[in-house]
Amino acid sequence: MRRPTSVVTKSQISVISAGYIVSAFSLLFGLSTSLHVFAAQADYVHFSKPDLLTFEELVDLEKNDPPSPALAEKLQQLVSTPFISNEAYFNGEKPKRPISPDLGPFLRVICWNIERGIHFDPIRIALSEPEKFDQVLAERKDPKTKPLTPDQLKIVKQQLGILQPADLLILNEVDYGVTRTDYRDVARDLANALNMNYAYGVEFLELDPLNLGLEKVELEDKEAQADIQKSFDADPSRYLGMHGTAVLSRYPIHKATLRPLSVCYDWYASEKKAISKLESGRRVGANLAFMERISREIRRGGRTVLFIELAVPESPTDFVTVVAPHLENKCKPECRAKQAIQILDWIHADHNPVILGGDLNTTAADNAPLSVSKVLADRVKDYDKWAVQAVKWSTGAPTILLMPVNMMRNKNDPTGFDVPLVSRKKEAKLFDESSRFHFEDGHVFDFRGETERSAEGRGGTLSDSNQRSGKGFRYTFALAKTYGGLVGEYKLDWFFVKGFATDSRKPGGKYQFAPHFAWTLMELNNAPDESLSDHAPITVDLPLTEPPPRDTSP
Repeated sequence: MRRPTSVVTKSQISVISAGYIVSAFSLLFGLSTSLHVFAAQADYVHFSKPDLLTFEELVDLEKNDPPSPALAEKLQQLVSTPFISNEAYFNGEKPKRPISPDLGPFLRVICWNIERGIHFDPIRIALSEPEKFDQVLAERKDPKTKPLTPDQLKIVKQQLGILQPADLLILNEVDYGVTRTDYRDVARDLANALNMNYAYGVEFLELDPLNLGLEKVELEDKEAQADIQKSFDADPSRYLGMHGTAVLSRYPIHKATLRPLSVCYDWYASEKKAISKLESGRRVGANLAFMERISREIRRGGRTVLFIELAVPESPTDFVTVVAPHLENKCKPECRAKQAIQILDWIHADHNPVILGGDLNTTAADNAPLSVSKVLADRVKDYDKWAVQAVKWSTGAPTILLMPVNMMRNKNDPTGFDVPLVSRKKEAKLFDESSRFHFEDGHVFDFRGETERSAEGRGGTLSDSNQRSGKGFRYTFALAKTYGGLVGEYKLDWFFVKGFATDSRKPGGKYQFAPHFAWTLMELNNAPDESLSDHAPITVDLPLTEPPPRDTSP
């Protein structure tokens, strides 16, 4: 018999009902208050958050290393305690729970690195008000940009439709209280727009002296200097400096935890050291010094994984686990593989269906690909006015600004074998470990990649959870075209899904909660004159019940 689709499971109803009985008997007979505590455990958290740091404490963290013991403890509490909100659940919101002939009822998941939420309103409109997206397209600022063709517009509309039924979003690079994103609580604002519950984990505190007003912008172009300085001037009463990962869900959040990954790069000491070298050199002009400075980010904190347990009635365990990592970019692939193995160790005993989605930074190199315009966008509000000029300013700046780690198109499949001197796939260990991994209950991540369960009928390893192109995967990140038309293209964002398969590559068996029909929404992301993000969103569908058999006949 199929379980009811209520967001509260039978077992929870039993416990909550028992709680009311316990409360009644307690009133009548004065039973121990410990029974009341037992009853309360069945309730979801309405809203909780850690203590936030004041602006003065952020300045202290930038200036002093090590910080005082009290401040260090407060920092540690902030980066290890997730924000949790089930306000949508308590307001009566229920999952959309879409149904299709191919899958029956299913859960659609979006994974998206939203680039801090710099373009918050267009992203919000794409996710919650698709009928207004024409207004976003109409605001194209560059008169030289050609309008979308009817065929391109049709694809954008189709991809907007793909976003709408999603009941679960995994978001990387999410700001809270940062000048560049108008001090928004991006996770909460998006959750409110979508009527979703959410959890948010702080990854970094942005402590660059420019952001905190401890240093001033110096440029040879004084008009640009005054304008860009306004972008950095922080409001101490609003600046919180938080940057992290969020999970939004129409299913209630039963539990959330935040765990730090092993350190592959020290974002405080290493970035401080780089600035010290610049200052001691005194060999560059004001323009170049500015470009050197904004290419560096002084931060406290480190890479984290946000773990969420959602109450999903169709799951045989009553729950689904969401694992939302953001792996290090400023390190070699070997250290990213170590971080991935650490995550696997943490979830080995998890008996729930598992959805792992996030930015794994699989660049095959020790630095994320960057461009001048991206460096400026990451740090400066209203950066577009100066983006072209900044290319000229950057002459002689750090190599990463002018010569990305891989100028060639990187559309190859990073999931294959790494053969030195012949076919380098430096991220292969990360995928190999994930493919061979067995959970304690015998289930595995689904690498089957069956053609009939993949978008556009393109099968192959992981194709049912990550859309493939003609060769390799559709990329999710591309460098801006500032290098003679060359574009570096990278597949950085991934889904790994554990359903009930017991062999990661062998077709057949159960397909409940197995990944199906993954899409990379590149055309939608790039449709506005300024892309919604520097990463394209990806989606995947998971059947909530065993789907109808697929027709595999030729």
